[in-house]
Amino acid sequence: MPLDYGASAPPLPPEFAALAEQEDAVVGETLTAVVPPPEKPYNKKVMTALATAIAEVASLMGLDLGAGEYVGSVEAMDPEMVRFLAMISAAADEYGQPLPVALEDIKGDRELTALTAAIKKLASDADFQAFLDEEVPDAEPSTELPDEGEMTEEVEEFDFAARMR
Repeated sequence: MPLDYGASAPPLPPEFAALAEQEDAVVGETLTAVVPPPEKPYNKKVMTALATAIAEVASLMGLDLGAGEYVGSVEAMDPEMVRFLAMISAAADEYGQPLPVALEDIKGDRELTALTAAIKKLASDADFQAFLDEEVPDAEPSTELPDEGEMTEEVEEFDFAARMR
């Protein structure tokens, strides 16, 4: 499943692009270990349909995956597909419509067909697209300090002499 982030993606310096690709590969390989080997090879039509559904949701995220067609049975999902499945699963969970099958429960074509149907439903859901377009609030608090002139908190002076009377 080749990645093409399209013309809208800002160009990265080559060394950063290489590091990002390496990190994506590590994440994909790690997630691939979560998906058990299929009981029998995946059907090429089922895999092609799943890749197309994943590409549809990815396009909502501004990514052009260029989903290709599988030509033969597939012994195992490639790491990139598993990575995108995990990403879509996380987004579906946050949206409130979790995918019907967890990655670790994929056993064969039946589970992939259920995932494909759910992903296609999400891809055509206008509210899901709006959910993906929402801006994510900053997770970390701002570390900027106000300028001296911006200090608005008034410090109340304590009158010790009045207390002693």
